[in-house]
Amino acid sequence: MISFYLRVYSRLPEFLKRRINPLDYGLEDFVKTAAAARPRQKVLDAGAGEARFAAHFSEHFYVGLDACIGDARWDYSRIQLVADLAALPLREGVFDAVLNIQVLEHVKDPTLVIAQLHRVLKPGGRLYLTAPQGWAEHQQPHDFYRFTSYALKHLLVQAGFRQIEIEPLGGYFHYLGHRLTNVPKVLFPPLPRPVRVLLFPVELAMLALFCLAFPIACYYLDPCDRSREFTLGYRCLAQK
Repeated sequence: MISFYLRVYSRLPEFLKRRINPLDYGLEDFVKTAAAARPRQKVLDAGAGEARFAAHFSEHFYVGLDACIGDARWDYSRIQLVADLAALPLREGVFDAVLNIQVLEHVKDPTLVIAQLHRVLKPGGRLYLTAPQGWAEHQQPHDFYRFTSYALKHLLVQAGFRQIEIEPLGGYFHYLGHRLTNVPKVLFPPLPRPVRVLLFPVELAMLALFCLAFPIACYYLDPCDRSREFTLGYRCLAQK
């Protein structure tokens, strides 16, 4: 059933998907800024997973690195270097840019990992990092932390980064819209199959409300939140 929902979602037009799931597109747009920053960069995708961002760096020297332990269902075949982020087998000052996208919560020692990312950057090189603040446990048991903007700034300053920019990835309504999509996913999958078949029209109606209508409404309401103390996460740009 989940695969059916994903297939339906994948066929929606992009402008609609951007309103339903602004976080994923926010991450994608942030990574695109890294690809457009300079020509022919050496780029390390530290914690690349399934290397979903590799296509943005076809004109660059791209290295996808991962420990390949986060999710047993993932296809790690596009990873070029299997390694622990806390002990990178790379020389100092190699890369123009380092990506660390939604990875920091999965490492046991964020201080050590940030220091390693700083080490492998060239002087003047940039770190593009995102990390969650409000998020469910995932990739268990490899899920350890959530971060405030102050924690992220502390880690980056401690590692030696400068010109640090930290911005929330949306405010309260993006947060709320994302959370509401879980309502039918929590209610219906545990039900016995005959009951779920009987309630299928109700499930479809709730999917339309909680996974389509409400998230789109929340997308347009999000600019009303000026403080952005509730956020799904942060994006950080820092320079060595």
